Amino acid sequence: MMPKGPLLDILSLPSAQRQLIIVQPDHVVVAAREAEKTRAESPPPAAGNNAQFMMALIMAVISPWSLLISTTALEGVKAWAKAREGGLDILLIAHSEAAPLQFPPGHPRTQTMYVAHPAASSVYYTTASFHRMAFEHKFSEAIRLLMGLGASRITVEHIRGWSEEFSTAFSMGLGSEKIKASAGANGSTSSKILFNATFQNHSAPVIPEGLVWYPHEPTWQTIAAGRLKHGLQEFSLNVTYEDDFGVNAGLKTRAQGAGFELGGSFEDHVATVWTLQGEFTPRER
Repeated sequence: MMPKGPLLDILSLPSAQRQLIIVQPDHVVVAAREAEKTRAESPPPAAGNNAQFMMALIMAVISPWSLLISTTALEGVKAWAKAREGGLDILLIAHSEAAPLQFPPGHPRTQTMYVAHPAASSVYYTTASFHRMAFEHKFSEAIRLLMGLGASRITVEHIRGWSEEFSTAFSMGLGSEKIKASAGANGSTSSKILFNATFQNHSAPVIPEGLVWYPHEPTWQTIAAGRLKHGLQEFSLNVTYEDDFGVNAGLKTRAQGAGFELGGSFEDHVATVWTLQGEFTPRER
């Protein structure tokens, strides 16, 4: 029988402890945790041999089943041991423990390092796509909020950071019949209109369910209150993405040096501000 152990409730852990994770077969994770316990109770090995010592302990536990463990799983746990030796705090979790988490299609993979969504505790992105996906999600939530509140027109203006390469995908997602793209400078400023969206929006205004950025955005909340309680007719809302959340070139170098895969070509953080302006559908009296 393969080694078994108690499962962790990943979502109950503090966010700092589970920001970075790698997912492995259950028996490999049990072996790794037993190895960590043995290491803590054993005299420290010679300097520079910590990762090798940890792998020796892990293999001692799983050796009877080593032929059933994939090469990528073994490489993944080796990378984890090496990363821990180098001070990179990565949580090793079992496939069973990862069940309540959300990963990109085709994931998780045993040698790939994942990063937690900044505001949605159960969502994980590949390290390579973290910034793109987090920004896309925040912008999409802002659009959802405005549509829920009854927007009849939304103009998206680039202030700084990511621009055209992102806006094309967003505008297509809203439906081409509702989009009118605009190129070129906006007046005498350096900002640009990325696209305009118009809606036949006659539903009663509501705050959509499941918003995760909204509780951290006081300006968004003010616009929602203005619309719901005071009949706000026009809006100007910023989508800002300033924090790199520690996912940067330094993390990339350390992760790749340990042997982790990042899930694609790494996209570094770009401080970005987009402004969403427009009108709400007039409310019937």
